[in-house]
Amino acid sequence: MKYYERKYNEEFGAKLAELGEIHKEIVVVDADLHNSTGVTQFKNKYPSRFFNVGIAEANMFGVAGGLARVGYIPFPATISSFTARKCLDQIYMNICWPRANVKIPGSHGGLAGAETGPSHNVAEDLVIMRSLPNMRVLDLGDNRELRSAMDAMMEYDGPVYFRVPRVNMPVLFDEGYKFQWGKGALLRDGTDVTIISEGIMTGGALAAAELLAQEGISAQVVHMGCIKPLDEELTIACAQKTGAVLTVENGRIYGGLGSAVAETLGEKLPTKMKMMGIGDEVITSGSLSDLIRHYHLAPADIAAQATALIRN
Repeated sequence: MKYYERKYNEEFGAKLAELGEIHKEIVVVDADLHNSTGVTQFKNKYPSRFFNVGIAEANMFGVAGGLARVGYIPFPATISSFTARKCLDQIYMNICWPRANVKIPGSHGGLAGAETGPSHNVAEDLVIMRSLPNMRVLDLGDNRELRSAMDAMMEYDGPVYFRVPRVNMPVLFDEGYKFQWGKGALLRDGTDVTIISEGIMTGGALAAAELLAQEGISAQVVHMGCIKPLDEELTIACAQKTGAVLTVENGRIYGGLGSAVAETLGEKLPTKMKMMGIGDEVITSGSLSDLIRHYHLAPADIAAQATALIRN
């Protein structure tokens, strides 16, 4: 599988700087973490539109909400654990309740940031953000989808949370790919089982489909970069075709992508399902590759769960 040379968070920083030239209302609010979150290029290019509030993340989101109310488009950038847990009340009151036009890039989300230690590890950022009113939630799959989604954010008046992991992403989409709100992407067709994944998990899902093919099992792979709103139409169509759905996510299985899929199918098309992700435990620290193995989310693990789902 081919990977991008530029890391995903670096692609985010480059695209943000480009958008800053077009949209003069874009501002970045920083909590003294610009070297980690990817916004340094914006800081250097537009210093008068870059506000470092120091290590005061809750205040940062209050400032972002205030800036949005007077016509700016703030990008308050910090680590996902601080965003989702430390600043939840400020995000709810100052951004979600008034439906403020704030775009929230979350760095270090899920297993991709777990090398930084327990205080920075977060498995529940997507779960928490998905539960908030008026918040759209993304866990995009590659650099091209990120760029297209950021263009779409500029046309959408409302809050968005999207992960910005510091990893090299696999190439999933061709040049010219256009992100659409509430739409997933069928990357591989199949007839026996549907694997629905997000973010950094989609590369592993595709690799698992290759392993399954060697065993004579036809797996379709759906990348669900937009978790809220979910592509219910595609979810139902895939479930109808294969009769078995396996979700794979980089985060907590309670309330995340798997739950969103289960809610849709439970109401409209009850289907055999299995959810893979992180359960009721605190994330341990380690490299991304080690943690993928530790939490049994490697391609071989995905293939084994898909096989078991079909047999059951």
